[in-house]
Amino acid sequence: MAEGEILFCAFHPNVPTTLRCNRCGRPICVRCAVQTPVGYRCRECVAGQQALFFNARPLDYGIAAVAALVLGLIAAPLVAALGFWAIFVGPLVGSLTAGAVHRLIGRRRGRWIWLVASGGLAAGLLLWRLPLWLASPFLLPRALWDGVYLAMAISTVIGYLRFWR
Repeated sequence: MAEGEILFCAFHPNVPTTLRCNRCGRPICVRCAVQTPVGYRCRECVAGQQALFFNARPLDYGIAAVAALVLGLIAAPLVAALGFWAIFVGPLVGSLTAGAVHRLIGRRRGRWIWLVASGGLAAGLLLWRLPLWLASPFLLPRALWDGVYLAMAISTVIGYLRFWR
């Protein structure tokens, strides 16, 4: 770049800049720049790098859903019997579900695997409990403990599959 040359952002043509992406070299403005450990990059280069990180196949999402649904159905009667103590079972079920899903999909990482597994757990509990709630409205206060269990289990699944792995 020549000393007096004015660059304009590749994504915002009216914004002058002196900043360049350290990967592709495109001029980028402050709004487009993403700070990484190795310097500033444009959003396209960051998205391309993140796409390499997620390597799950489409079938993995189905496997995750079925596995979480089955484990949710297995855990639902236990949660129904425990009441208050379900708050201690939630993290256990969540970590078992996340670990099983992670192993069943071949330890691959998917952008939305955590969401699919969480939905499977919730669906398992709802399939078990919804007929009981509809048949007897007096059981609705027990739904509080079901909700607490679900919050604990899902937060563990999210922590394990989204942030830890």
